[in-house]
Amino acid sequence: MTIKDVATLAGVSVATVSRVINNDPVVKDKLKKKVLNIIKEYNYIPNNIGRSLRKLKSEMLLIMLPTLSNPFYSKILKGIEDSANIKGYGVLNIVTHNKLDLEQKYLNLLKTKQVDGVISLNSTLSFEEINNIAKNYPFVQCCEYTNKSNIPYVMIDNYKAAYDSVSYFIKEGHKNIALISGNQYTCSENLRKKGYSDALSNAGIEINKEYIEVSDYKPKTGYEICKKFMSCKNPPTAILAVSDMLAIGATNFLMTNSFDVGVDVEIIGFDNASITEVYMPTISTIAQPRYELGQISVDLIMEKINNLNTLNKGITLPHKLLLRQTTRRHLK
Repeated sequence: MTIKDVATLAGVSVATVSRVINNDPVVKDKLKKKVLNIIKEYNYIPNNIGRSLRKLKSEMLLIMLPTLSNPFYSKILKGIEDSANIKGYGVLNIVTHNKLDLEQKYLNLLKTKQVDGVISLNSTLSFEEINNIAKNYPFVQCCEYTNKSNIPYVMIDNYKAAYDSVSYFIKEGHKNIALISGNQYTCSENLRKKGYSDALSNAGIEINKEYIEVSDYKPKTGYEICKKFMSCKNPPTAILAVSDMLAIGATNFLMTNSFDVGVDVEIIGFDNASITEVYMPTISTIAQPRYELGQISVDLIMEKINNLNTLNKGITLPHKLLLRQTTRRHLK
């Protein structure tokens, strides 16, 4: 049975049945009772999704994460949740595992208005798909930005962060500088790789392809890649890893193979995860203002929820190079 069937049996309009279901005081008691009796008699169950479509707002945000295993996201989520709660919103965190079909599936929650907006921390959608969604629904990217898309985003300058790290190594006298990179389809990773390459080129240092490896961000992978680096004829004396977990894996290999980390080989990670301050040796890293990234992403999505036609802002937050025990300058 549909709401239309109920309306026909009651001799009223569909709009009147809808008002009765939503307990609208405008409907007279006699008419209301008649509709409710038919609903009860025929065991009609209202379509909750259909009802939600008629609501102005769900007061929920959908947060799309690629994984929960990376501690990088913890402070970002805290910033999102705190800011959303202040604004009277709840959050629904889902994990896509970087699978396009899952991402497209969960976006139906936005299209059916079960959530008011989406904050994506790493999208696998094409720029055409993202642009199409953003034209019709509130959609914001946090930490990442899809090239050619026209949507609000907040992130750091990943190019400069990598450039600054490699420039530090060069000032310390290094020429054999390696990069443990990440997923090449993301904007941030492409920018970090370019920052690495440009810093070397601008210093007149030839780029050695043996010193560049792609990873999956896991510590074990960092360990294995570092092992491969150190088996080169001329092994690197400095390594930039695009995540702290990779830096820890590389550090672990060096320590278990009698290298003096921070002296024989310098290592800089990325993100300033809390473990970097307590791991021994402590990990030098690029710090991202993760809590603030989360907060600002909520500000951006609320602007779009309140007015979809507002200007699409791109916000870049500052990063900081933190030197700890895996780099020489900390030891001086």
